[in-house]
Amino acid sequence: MFSSRREPADLAALYAKKASNDATAAREFADNSDISDEIIGFHAQQAVEKWLKAVMASLGLSQQRTHDIDQLCRLLEEHGVDLPAPRPHLAELTDFAVPLRYEDLLDTEPLDRRATIALVDEVGRWVTDRLSAAN
Repeated sequence: MFSSRREPADLAALYAKKASNDATAAREFADNSDISDEIIGFHAQQAVEKWLKAVMASLGLSQQRTHDIDQLCRLLEEHGVDLPAPRPHLAELTDFAVPLRYEDLLDTEPLDRRATIALVDEVGRWVTDRLSAAN
């Protein structure tokens, strides 16, 4: 865990902005067959991770230095937060954070780009609604 000197709302807005940038990259790359699944998955993972951290910040929860989406989801659920999608679907993106960027990819399934972008967009709408309601 780490602390920030920023106010919770300011930290939440910062995470949300950074997540939006990653979501935009994932969307823009998704239709380009020259860009690998790992790159699209990485930006999708980063968007979801940062959006979950934005919600955590908005609730005043301690920030986690982790890329494990399942862990972030569990923490949010422990604080009574209903997730925007089933935790296993969100957690599948965790592999794109680090393992798939540095390990051999021969045994991985191709990324369902449309489904991944739909999930990213769903999480983004959920966070935008939550942060808007909090203000």
